[in-house]
Amino acid sequence: MAMDATVQIRMDGALKEQVETLYREMGTSFAEAVRIFARQSLREGGMPFRPTLKSWEELTKDEIDVKLSSSMADIDAGRIYDQDAVDKRMGERFSHG
Repeated sequence: MAMDATVQIRMDGALKEQVETLYREMGTSFAEAVRIFARQSLREGGMPFRPTLKSWEELTKDEIDVKLSSSMADIDAGRIYDQDAVDKRMGERFSHG
């Protein structure tokens, strides 16, 4: 897939530094994370996660239990992949399109 388009976003400088550091520590870049987000959005037909206004610390025990149960269901159903598997699947999916 040719990378022939540019996306520009404006954000707080401190936020940008923090997220760039995060992704660098994960062995990737913020730009690659945005590309993954875009691909996953197409795959999901929308946002690849459920936006929420609550932080983890603000969730009730019941809300946390629901999230953990959902995560376990995803693991049991084989819907959880490590980064190498995601990269491989995305490469296969988009190299044929």
